[in-house]
Amino acid sequence: MAYIRKIGNNNEIDKLLNRVFTFSARTGYVEVGKDNFCLPVYYEQNAEQVNNFEIHEDDVFICGHPKTGTTWCSEMVWLLVNNLNYEEAKKQVIHKRVFQIELSFLFNTEVYLKDEVTSLESMREIKRPRCIKTHFHWSLLPKQIQNGTKKPKMILTLRNPQDSCISLYHHSQMVENYSGTFEEFCTLFLAGRVCFGPFWKQVLSFWEQRERENILFITFKEMKDDLLAVIRKVSSFLGKTYTEEEIEKLAEHLSFQSMKKNPSVNLEKVIEENIKSGIATSTDPFIRSGQVGAFKSKMSPDMIKKFEEWNRENLIGTGLTLE
Repeated sequence: MAYIRKIGNNNEIDKLLNRVFTFSARTGYVEVGKDNFCLPVYYEQNAEQVNNFEIHEDDVFICGHPKTGTTWCSEMVWLLVNNLNYEEAKKQVIHKRVFQIELSFLFNTEVYLKDEVTSLESMREIKRPRCIKTHFHWSLLPKQIQNGTKKPKMILTLRNPQDSCISLYHHSQMVENYSGTFEEFCTLFLAGRVCFGPFWKQVLSFWEQRERENILFITFKEMKDDLLAVIRKVSSFLGKTYTEEEIEKLAEHLSFQSMKKNPSVNLEKVIEENIKSGIATSTDPFIRSGQVGAFKSKMSPDMIKKFEEWNRENLIGTGLTLE
């Protein structure tokens, strides 16, 4: 098991994290393992349960740093796995169909999102094949995945960190009561002090596993540029066969305009409640623009330069590039 240490107020970055990114349902953070992965304090009491979580070969995992397209990918994967059952997809919100391993300890669920969370224990009883989402670092996944005794299909979403940062900033305002400025958020993001950071440590922990046959990488840009091609690639990876007409219908369902209007994926009810209760510090929608390169008009030139230097430092020798 990886070491777990509470993040205190030992430096200015950690003081900022605890000042602008805590509230009644998330009172603090821990750092985990050699990469100092940042997680809510509630992870500590659930770490062993996650490590021992039983995996099935027919599970399908959607993995990726937050706001890299995991919700978009989740809707695609669930429908491909479930024979394009659109009617069933409409009946339940995405997080009740694609179950997030860490959702039950992102917050104190006694005071927030109690009815939205599926516990790890309940996930054991879910009808198979299960679709499971995670933002975890590779080293924190259940041990059966890490040691290769179980090899579920795993799809990793990739997106450039600048756009991911902007999207996560808006998400954090709507769902996590973030109260700081955009500049402060960027500072925390670059320092690896947002939930599921450091960004590149999480991404590269999977990239290092890219030779495994059960892992597929897709990028946000690929989904924006040629969604049909991505659907075909993912469908083939999952061993599913669909007609071109069915693939085109799925692409229409997954279009950004369709996703924005779809109450089963846009967290409409959760955000409405958050606005009423004062948890949301913004009224932006969950699914916003979905643009590639939007950061160029949102970030200051100095901040863009900081990200570019940070990207170069982290990607040297990895063979990975993201537009």
